Amino acid sequence: MSLSKLKRIHVIIIGSFLCVAAGVGMFFLLIKPQQDAYALYLDRYNKAYVLGNDDQERKAQDDLRQAYVRADNTQQMYDVQMRQRMPDLDFEDRELGMLSWWREVTKTLDPLLNSFAKDNGVANVQVNFQMPALPYTPNDSLFDQDVIVIPLGSVSASGNFKSLMNNIKRWNRCSRLVMLESAPTLAGSSPNLTVNYPVRCIIFPRAKGGARIDMAAAGAAGGAPGAPGAPPMTMAPYQPPPGAAGRPPGP
Repeated sequence: MSLSKLKRIHVIIIGSFLCVAAGVGMFFLLIKPQQDAYALYLDRYNKAYVLGNDDQERKAQDDLRQAYVRADNTQQMYDVQMRQRMPDLDFEDRELGMLSWWREVTKTLDPLLNSFAKDNGVANVQVNFQMPALPYTPNDSLFDQDVIVIPLGSVSASGNFKSLMNNIKRWNRCSRLVMLESAPTLAGSSPNLTVNYPVRCIIFPRAKGGARIDMAAAGAAGGAPGAPGAPPMTMAPYQPPPGAAGRPPGP
């Protein structure tokens, strides 16, 4: 079934899921309007204060207080979502940050997302995910980004319209922030429909990369024994403990 043959309500539902599943869109749909409203009421209050109009100032103060409460409540809701969905990635120390990123991709993202995509509520689930290549240097530009966007690939499944929309909405329960890259495509005739949609993962690091590392200097200075650029390992001669010289082996 092509998109043009869908009922209008189906298009609205799909569009809604695109916003909901985006997750990060919460900031633009909820938080930013509240912040803008607070800034507007703050400006009104300041103007009323300068004019010295007690009635206008009192009304502006009430509006400002309510706007602050709404903005603060929305921000708290957003913060909860971020704590639940964001890995603890700090790239200030580039070397440790790179190791943390390797663990996140290989130990969490890969198994988690591939497993989560296997939804028992639909049939014929096909997952075509590709994890990002792991950076091999702590100076990689990945660690300088405020937000990391990972195009994962696509998911396809079969079922009726409701089950397929539930499959998309289900990503809101994933412990990582996953969003749709574009509108899902539907094919077939209800109740035997097939959906296909591309997804991406969004990650906000707690801190960006610090000062870049001089790799040449690091190699020249040495590193772990046996590592490239490190001094060769040497074995110190055995020294018996005090009083043990000449003591025969055994108890």
